[in-house]
Amino acid sequence: MDFSKFKTSDWLMVGGGAAMLILGFVLDWTTIDTVVGSAGGDGPFNYFFTGGIAWLLVVATGVLAFMRAGGKLPETQPWTLIFLGATGLATLLMLLRVILGARFEFADRGIGMYGALIWSAVALAGAFMSFQASGGELSDLTDMSKIKGSFDKSDDTPPPPPPSS
Repeated sequence: MDFSKFKTSDWLMVGGGAAMLILGFVLDWTTIDTVVGSAGGDGPFNYFFTGGIAWLLVVATGVLAFMRAGGKLPETQPWTLIFLGATGLATLLMLLRVILGARFEFADRGIGMYGALIWSAVALAGAFMSFQASGGELSDLTDMSKIKGSFDKSDDTPPPPPPSS
C-alpha cells in the first residue's frame, strides 16, 4: 500500500478511528470517587446509543477511509458524504453522552468519554476536509436533491455478456 497517496484528511479519519478503537477497550468512560480512592469503569458499550453507535461509526469510518485511500473501495459511492454523515452523527452522539454524563449519580465522566468526544471530532474534521476537497460545500448539505443525486451515480459500464455454450 502506497502511504504517499494518503491525504491529511485520510490520516485524521484513520487516526480518529484507531484512537476510538483503543478508547473503547482501554480507558474508563466513568470514574467513581470513593472514600478510599477513585475507581473507573464502563465503556462505550454500556451506553449503546450514545456510546456504542458513536464508537462503531468512527471506527468504521477509519477503516473505510484507510481502504479508500489505499484504492480498495469502488469510487461509485459518495464516500466523502458518507464519512461526513457518519462522523457528524458520531460526534453529535458523543457530545450528548458527555452532556448527559454517567448513568449513575455517584459516577462522573472519565477520561475515555472525553477522549472519545475529541477523537470523534478529529475524524469529523478529516471527513469535512475530504468533503471540501471533493468539491462539496456546506450549502450542498441543505439541498436534498444534490444529496440524493450523489447516491444515484452508477457505473455506466454494461454488464458482461452471458457465457456462450
